[in-house]
Amino acid sequence: MSSRAERPGAVLFDLDGTLLDTAPDLIGALNAVRADHGRPAVPVDDFRRWVSQGGRRLLKEGFPELDEGGVEQLLPSFLAHYADNIAAHTRVYPGVLEMLARLEAERVPWAIVTNKPIGLTRQLLHCIGWTERAAVVVGGDSLAERKPHPLPLQHALSGLGVSNDRAWMVGDDRRDIDAGKRANCRTLIARWGYLDDPHSVHGWGADGIVESAFELLSWWFGAESTAAARV
Repeated sequence: MSSRAERPGAVLFDLDGTLLDTAPDLIGALNAVRADHGRPAVPVDDFRRWVSQGGRRLLKEGFPELDEGGVEQLLPSFLAHYADNIAAHTRVYPGVLEMLARLEAERVPWAIVTNKPIGLTRQLLHCIGWTERAAVVVGGDSLAERKPHPLPLQHALSGLGVSNDRAWMVGDDRRDIDAGKRANCRTLIARWGYLDDPHSVHGWGADGIVESAFELLSWWFGAESTAAARV
């Protein structure tokens, strides 16, 4: 943990595996595609670690015999199934609501920067009641580039009116951290998310690793903030 609290000027969050546990619905979409092809469902826990890498990776793991072209052919069906049940089992991670409430109370703006398509992102945020909550929302197809390119982060910071040296990027995938570093932001790894290889995170070069959303408050507002948020 940081030796002292550093109040952020703004915070950029990944979505899947950082703010929301979307794995049950995304893997549910994979299982719907598998059912379309006469295959049994796969266990959610066995596929959870690939969720942050997107639908193509889930399809590749669910249909390992397919080449890239075959995966692309299945992608529209996967996205349609997902859109039909986008928030059936999705949940906010423990501590996230309290952490966001503290940022808002401190008037620290926050944004969502995800590689999920912007249409699905906005649909999901509407379903969970967050349509107006994030100051800026950037999807994977909002711009010409997506994470790990820094452009989505730079775009979000421009919209927030905050310089990169006062901003933090929080995510559970190496692309989040790489994008944050390339945008010259501070970076934190959400260890509670969908880590493909949990042991590799120490080599990502982030400023820190946090075990829960509550712990983010300690980085930004001091250790007492975590205890207060849990009450």
